[in-house]
Amino acid sequence: MPLISLAMIVKNEEATLAHCLESVKPLVDEMIIVDTGSTDKTIDIAGRFGARVHHFEWCDDFAAARNESLRHCKGDWVLILDGDEAIDPLDYEKIKNACTRPRADAYLLISRSYMLKSTATVQDHRAVPNKSKYGEGKNMPYYSDHLILRLARMINGLSFDGSIHETFDQSILSRGKTIAELDAVIHHYGKLFNDRSEYKDRYYLMLAQRETEKKPDDKRAQFNLLQQALSAKQWETALGAAQASVKLNSWESPLVMYGGGRALQELGRHEEAVKYFDVLLNHDPKHALAMMQKGFSYKVMGNIDAGRQLMIKAIELEPTCVQAYGCLAELEFSVNNLDAARKTALDAIKIAPDEPDIYNLLLSVEIARNNYTQAARDAMLGLQNCPGEGNGLWHRLAVVYLLQTGERETAKSILESGLRAFPDDPSLARLEQISHA
Repeated sequence: MPLISLAMIVKNEEATLAHCLESVKPLVDEMIIVDTGSTDKTIDIAGRFGARVHHFEWCDDFAAARNESLRHCKGDWVLILDGDEAIDPLDYEKIKNACTRPRADAYLLISRSYMLKSTATVQDHRAVPNKSKYGEGKNMPYYSDHLILRLARMINGLSFDGSIHETFDQSILSRGKTIAELDAVIHHYGKLFNDRSEYKDRYYLMLAQRETEKKPDDKRAQFNLLQQALSAKQWETALGAAQASVKLNSWESPLVMYGGGRALQELGRHEEAVKYFDVLLNHDPKHALAMMQKGFSYKVMGNIDAGRQLMIKAIELEPTCVQAYGCLAELEFSVNNLDAARKTALDAIKIAPDEPDIYNLLLSVEIARNNYTQAARDAMLGLQNCPGEGNGLWHRLAVVYLLQTGERETAKSILESGLRAFPDDPSLARLEQISHA
């Protein structure tokens, strides 16, 4: 029976590490953890699970730290995880079988990033409603999947490269070894920690920029820079990385053309953005987000009919793509097709009832019609599904409506929740005086 080593690099992971190690303990034969300077309880937690902890002085190089973890592994196979990830018991047997009866020397697993918003994306992968069979992440409303190389035979010369988004594929392929896909999931919770994500975005962008300065003609370096610039909303940098990738004939990922198109949109260069999306759609006609974004650019350029048809096509391709519904509803609202805008927004709410922007659009539609009664009802529905949202407007509309209909106790309850959420809202303060008159 082959032995499986867990190899991790960590720093200040006390919030998630115990869950990670608990999830993988029945699967692996040893736990190797390289700590790069934790100041919290990370090392103590690792020790409680029997992990062998080694210290490594951080040098702004993720590959160097990963290679240090590999140096201490004694297993026949190695599983790579981060501290904010976990493995579900449903996949133990798949992973063990992949090692005991291998059909490849390394495996791409599914990295499943959990998110709270239906409109969130990871690269050019949109969030989808969570209807999976796993216990891991069962309370998370949405996730996005992509493949990631995380399981490999401990061959001679196995090593990571890349100071950021490090991987070991070249050390496998250059030795004539093979890589296959494995239908097992790594459950990733890191996207739920916004403060950490913002820090990582800034830091990773710096590393990516440094990497491209050293290796401007390296495809992977330019792709890493594109990813990080998009995450950090540095649109000029993202466009430059996309253009460099095109010159280097780097077509391995649709993110090159999608990211270039998105950067051009944010820079107000919509005619050029359409060309990027066209190239991507020629390669992948079913890329719903590219279809939707192309439609948005057509809308901005004044071609409403073409924009509408592209957004409808995006919805047909991906019927749960909330972004496409929202984009189409905004288009219809912009040309005063209020019935169509409302219908599309309601369709979106059926998919994602917890998306505040859709309720804001509904309110805009009814306020444009001077139908404040319906706007108030929509506001109450929004408060029911998205408590604490609406920036005070939803609470104001609901309270006024309820006071007018004589439902004073319900009005007071909603007003109190509004004042807790938005204590500096002067209109809510005035309504409090009225409700007590």
